Amino acid sequence: MPLLPTRSEWMDQNRGRWRRLWAAGLILCAALVWGGAPAWGAPLAASPRPPVTASAFVFEPLGAAPAPGDGRIPNPRSPTGAPLSQTPACRVTFRASAAVNSHTVNQAIQSVENRMTQPEAICLEGTFTGPIDVWGKYDPELLTIEAAPHQAARLVLGNVEPSAVNANEYDGVAGAVSIVDSTGVAIRGLTISGYYTRGTQQTPAGIYVEVRGAGFGGTPSACFIRGSHACGDIYLIGNHISDIANMADEAAHVERWCNNGNVDAFGIEAESYGRGSAEALQHVVVEDNVIHGTRTGQSETVAINGDVSDFLVYGNKIYDTDNIGIDTEGWYNGTSQANHGVVANNIVANVDTWNNHAYGVWDQATHTCQPLQPNAAGIYDDGASFIWIDHNLVANTDQGISLDTENPNRWTDHILVTDNRVWDSPGTRLGDPSMGPNPPGIPGRSTVAGHAYDAFYVDAFGPHSQIFDVYAYGNLFENQSRYFGGRHLHHSDVVDFGGEWKDVVLWGNTIEGGGPTNPWVFLLGVDNRPVTSLGTAINCNDYADLSRVHPNFYLPNATFDTLRAWQQGNGYGWDAKSRENEAPACAAASP
Repeated sequence: MPLLPTRSEWMDQNRGRWRRLWAAGLILCAALVWGGAPAWGAPLAASPRPPVTASAFVFEPLGAAPAPGDGRIPNPRSPTGAPLSQTPACRVTFRASAAVNSHTVNQAIQSVENRMTQPEAICLEGTFTGPIDVWGKYDPELLTIEAAPHQAARLVLGNVEPSAVNANEYDGVAGAVSIVDSTGVAIRGLTISGYYTRGTQQTPAGIYVEVRGAGFGGTPSACFIRGSHACGDIYLIGNHISDIANMADEAAHVERWCNNGNVDAFGIEAESYGRGSAEALQHVVVEDNVIHGTRTGQSETVAINGDVSDFLVYGNKIYDTDNIGIDTEGWYNGTSQANHGVVANNIVANVDTWNNHAYGVWDQATHTCQPLQPNAAGIYDDGASFIWIDHNLVANTDQGISLDTENPNRWTDHILVTDNRVWDSPGTRLGDPSMGPNPPGIPGRSTVAGHAYDAFYVDAFGPHSQIFDVYAYGNLFENQSRYFGGRHLHHSDVVDFGGEWKDVVLWGNTIEGGGPTNPWVFLLGVDNRPVTSLGTAINCNDYADLSRVHPNFYLPNATFDTLRAWQQGNGYGWDAKSRENEAPACAAASP
């Protein structure tokens, strides 16, 4: 995957860390070229056997279209098989007017969606005030709904109407664009804004994709029982989605909505109620979208949920949201996991639940919903399998990259985390606004800086759940937060391991704390010991900006002030070759 663009602003803010990484590269190159050990003469640490590598993720060749069941992830440069920049010729263009509205467009979609002999494009121009629906498309030819060339196409919908929910889907989700029981659909270049509700009866989404198999009651999706007998090839590319909201999560004075798990909204959701590969939603692509200003309650801005396979979430900008940025999920729709997906080259910033009252605790004295500790991840894995999280930039989020399993007696497995930059600035105060810089590409300044408590979090939150086979390599994890805690949290971590975890490799990362005088941030915390130390390796990391007034490492029953004390006292041999403010003497362990 190509690196995200690095701008001079970012380099100036982070000059010290790049100097260390540059020095690390010189040392490793010298060792490889000259065949000798690094300058300090220490032997190279043996490279671990990664529990998951990039070879598990196979991409389509450039210019190749996905085929049902091929086990390949669409190529980000040509996800549909055509170059990303290519604009299909419009079969018909609808210009919004008193006589042309969303109903007109939906009738045209229904008339053509299952009678196609070649790819078709329906183009839009102007502002539409009703949802756009693709329901029951089983013809595998690609139908593209997009903005007309050089024109703007807007969906500004207002309050969710019950009629916007397809009767064949379970969750009451109403998409401004909804793709239900369908295959072969592309949505490109639309601007979607201002879709909202208040409460739990309906759930607004900017774009909603759903299929279900035979094992879940009702009518199976048409694409499973007709046409190609496969569901997938859904491409959501270059859309701008904003202000999708369940406003119940703003309600500080309504008890029934305080800490209510049914208060939901989504920027984009793709979910499948399939059981195994025969009923998987295949080849979903979420690429080059801008999504911001969402209020999602206990849901997510971008969610890939259930038996969704061979998917790609690439090059999106997601910011200013009050819950999770990107989520890959499993175990919510029966016994299925999102699987074999790549989450890469995204920018995720300003993700914070401080003012999300769907996460809160009711105060009987004041009759208000008080915030719980901030707890939303920029990029979150919750029960998925074989996920590659690569070259993302995550900034000013409560948790940076979080790997978890919330469902009891379940697991998440084979997660590869490589070459990401997770950065949290100190911020200015506990509540909002707490000012700090935004990363390159995100406008304005962060108003939630300083609320983070983990840059990288590995945990199994559900009772008797497990997380295993994780490989984190080549990442930059930094947490400088000072205002994350509120009354519920007494410390923050850069990297934290908890729950039932095993076969986790943390190798060759740069891990930076809050600096010498920060009294809060731990570089590395281990809340629970691994299920087994076999296969677990924490080593060859570069630790920087340690605290001089506070311990930097901890186990469940011990803390350690210095890296040396941690190396001598953790009991597992962890970080034996790691260094402080310099490149460790380690062999490369490329994924």
